[in-house]
Amino acid sequence: MVEHLVSNETSLTMGSVSECLWDGVYRFIELVLSLFYIMVPQRYTYDDPYQVPDYEVTVIPAIAFIFTIELVTRFVQRKQFPRYPDMIINIWSALINTLARIFLLTIIISIYTWLYTNYRIVDLPLHSVWTWIISVLLVDFLYYWVHRSLHEFNILWAGHQFHHSPTDINVTSALRNSIIDMFVHDTTWLSLSVVIPPPLLVVHIQFNLLYQIWLHNEIIGNMGFIEYIINTPRQHRVHHGRNAYCIDKNYGSLFMIWDRLFGTHQEPKETRKIVFGVVPPTPNSFDMMTLQFGHYGHVWRKFKTVDGLTNKVSAIFKGPGWAPGKPRLGLLSDIPEPDATLPRYSYDPYIAFWKMVYTGFHGAVVAIGFYRFVDHPNIVGLTLLNDI
Repeated sequence: MVEHLVSNETSLTMGSVSECLWDGVYRFIELVLSLFYIMVPQRYTYDDPYQVPDYEVTVIPAIAFIFTIELVTRFVQRKQFPRYPDMIINIWSALINTLARIFLLTIIISIYTWLYTNYRIVDLPLHSVWTWIISVLLVDFLYYWVHRSLHEFNILWAGHQFHHSPTDINVTSALRNSIIDMFVHDTTWLSLSVVIPPPLLVVHIQFNLLYQIWLHNEIIGNMGFIEYIINTPRQHRVHHGRNAYCIDKNYGSLFMIWDRLFGTHQEPKETRKIVFGVVPPTPNSFDMMTLQFGHYGHVWRKFKTVDGLTNKVSAIFKGPGWAPGKPRLGLLSDIPEPDATLPRYSYDPYIAFWKMVYTGFHGAVVAIGFYRFVDHPNIVGLTLLNDI
């Protein structure tokens, strides 16, 4: 009798472990697919914006998995590995921005919900697939124009250039975003409060950003007809190029249709190697503050140098390539064509191995602690505010 009970208890325990294991595998696969915007709308639609998880944190294991696949593929293809200091900067900037964004979204979503409650022009059914599709399109459409403005206004480019400063492209490059970019994007989402229900906005502004993770790599080539509709790594590499023909092109996040409609689409020229990075001047530094905010000094110097109020205003609000007597965005002929035969890294100081080990270990400990702290069923900041 006792042996029978023990046997049943053991079977129950093994069954529970197996069930938990398969649930974990299923959830992990679901997280990976969500990075490609492949998801069942009903599973990601909530009745309250305060119930929406912080997906930018919950998908961290999936991002690590994709990055591992990228590194293995680079090894098999005998491609150069990403530079260690750049990866550290990318990851740390993501941790800082995500933590800051939690509290920024506390304010943004509160304002957004108030605007939606009082000034919406249409009542879209929250759980409708059509509302989901409309939300995807509107969020991506607005992202296109905000992203384009980050390139076409010098004062905004001063912040956005941080994302473009690496001279190689890998999965962690997608994490390299400035605090200024985050603020600009999150405040402009308020304009959608006349249409999109708050819970769907919180979902889609996260996945519109997360979709861009896989776009940042050098290992995926032409994906055929699908590139006419959605953004792919091959097209996004053009966006990160500093070749003259790559400048101010391919702004889209999820879709390529906006670039095709508004004249900013550019196919890569297979006969010309894309050189990544930004048009000089670029700071020779791995200091995150210098990389994030150093270009504002360049804007200030241009502002002081030009004569007349009109030119001074133009130095701030026209393109980074503008100069007196030139078009709003400058001339492509003024952009020096990069030499693809030169070493990829113009600034590549020696870093002792023990320093890399220490920063890697320290970073891993902080990242794990960050994940455990922030991976909460609700967005931490929103929950706190809602409780108050």
